[in-house]
Amino acid sequence: MQLSAQLFDAMALFQAGQLDEAERHCKAALAAEPTVLDGYQLLAAIKLSQGRHQDAADVLHTALGHHPGAFEPRFMLGSIMRTLGRRDEALRYYHEALAINPNIAEIHSNMGVLHHDQGELEPAIACYREALRLAPGQIEARRNLAAALRALGRIDEGMVEFETILKFDPTYAYAELMAMHSARELCQWEHFDAMAARARALAVTQAGKFSPFLLLSWPVPPDLLLKAATAFAAAFVPPQTLMPAAPQSGARKLRIGYFSPDFRDHVVANVIPEVLECHDRAAFDVVAYSYGPHDDSIQRKRIQAACTDFVDVRGLSDDDAAKKIRDDGVDILVDLNGFTGSIRHQVPARRPAPVQISWLGYPGTTGSTAIDYLVADAFTIPTDAERFYSEKIIRLPHSSQPHDRKRVIGDARPRETYGLPAEGFVFCSFNHPQKITPGIFGAWMAILKAVPESVLWLKADREDTKANLQRAALAAGIDATRLVFAARTKDPAEHLARYRTADLALDTFPYNSHTTANDALWVGCPLVTLAGDTMPARIAGGILQALNLRQLLTASLEAYRDTAIHFARTPHDLAEIKRQLSVGKGEGHFDTTLFTRHLEMGFREAWTIHSAGEAPRHIAVKAP
Repeated sequence: MQLSAQLFDAMALFQAGQLDEAERHCKAALAAEPTVLDGYQLLAAIKLSQGRHQDAADVLHTALGHHPGAFEPRFMLGSIMRTLGRRDEALRYYHEALAINPNIAEIHSNMGVLHHDQGELEPAIACYREALRLAPGQIEARRNLAAALRALGRIDEGMVEFETILKFDPTYAYAELMAMHSARELCQWEHFDAMAARARALAVTQAGKFSPFLLLSWPVPPDLLLKAATAFAAAFVPPQTLMPAAPQSGARKLRIGYFSPDFRDHVVANVIPEVLECHDRAAFDVVAYSYGPHDDSIQRKRIQAACTDFVDVRGLSDDDAAKKIRDDGVDILVDLNGFTGSIRHQVPARRPAPVQISWLGYPGTTGSTAIDYLVADAFTIPTDAERFYSEKIIRLPHSSQPHDRKRVIGDARPRETYGLPAEGFVFCSFNHPQKITPGIFGAWMAILKAVPESVLWLKADREDTKANLQRAALAAGIDATRLVFAARTKDPAEHLARYRTADLALDTFPYNSHTTANDALWVGCPLVTLAGDTMPARIAGGILQALNLRQLLTASLEAYRDTAIHFARTPHDLAEIKRQLSVGKGEGHFDTTLFTRHLEMGFREAWTIHSAGEAPRHIAVKAP
């Protein structure tokens, strides 16, 4: 009776949040009877609530010594090892638990995540499917299954899973937006206007329940983007934050930390390596904090070589990752990811660095009080748009989009090897199909109609996506054969070489080309863009402004259409644009060393403001 009473008291205290007292009562119960399994499980749960994961694991190991065939300690140990980033141990304990009881959906789902995080998508899918066989209504497993299917290019299957989620929970905004996003990837536009209206409505009614990144490619006004971001960021406020560092002299060498899951074969890693290589090592130490998959890509190797230190924090908890950044003495933390893909905003939310900046990966406001600054330029975020951003703006004097001059461009190939006609003007748009909207596609068809014998060169891997685009062309009165689809290639040099053959690139809207715009212009292919009122709708325009090519920058769909037609019909004017691109290739926007100096000037000014004990304010970097 005494033992049961002590455990009962320990459980009551635990549920009341009185962890120290609960631990004392639980230990007393185990001292009286050291073989009671429930006592060890309760003590482990108490230690987990205290953040003492290894201590909890030690308790469970003791429990298995007394009860070697027990299921629950193995289940708990698997989850603890997963939290600690000890993947192989987590899988081992989960497998042992399933050997005792194979019908626990949560274990199969957790194992799926462990495989998923390592890019082992087929095993992950098998685990998720088994979890859903056991518990069809487990939304997290179905959401993860949809994500894994999408990662394998099985967009239609992923869309079915998102639609199934909505049958279980019709209010699940993320699933609804992802189903709509999937329809756009397949270029299924039958209900586009209704989907766009729904995206705007969800930005208001379901704000905070999904990443605002899902809204950026829809025609959602900037005030709603700010509200949605602010609501989402609020969920990341931690129970406690690290104390801010005391102001220090602004003249000393600074330690810059770049935080990202994408130091790998990824678009971010395609453009940032030379910036890291160009940092002034006399003035800055550069540390990369990686929390994404490890691959053996050239990009990752370059980034590792370019940094003073490269730290893998995948296996660290949010608290431990933040503590690592703080203990490393990082002065300025640059979040390269924001609310895209693998989100770990819990780490910057803990304020591990005195100054925290968002740049590159997330083209919008985070709405987060943890982010002090956002790197942009005068065109991308004009002064009259500052009210739509929670951050203060660091404005670079040229474009805020970096460039890597070391990327190799392949040799030009005969047109017929690309499936292009021997003669005729070649328009191109190598953006992902989900960026194409019916409005911009209609403009493209009007352009083709006005320029006889021209073709439009697109990027689409799926046959159903191609078929939908061809049907849309026919509906607009354009022969479907005038759409040419680029063959898939994993060779970046081969992809860039295509711009040697294309005559004029056409941008998407409202989510412009970003790296894609840089690629085209670097190779020498002019780009016509349409600027809107959000950050992703203005980045290509910022690049054109930096290159003094304002004649390619338009403000309406009609002007966009007419500008493309003009340059296709006026070879002399197009040749002059290409000449300007050739002359400017080694300077200004494409001068990565100069770009990095400007970026460093912005970082240094932000640090100087902090060192003076002042609140962040807008910074305009002046070209020397």
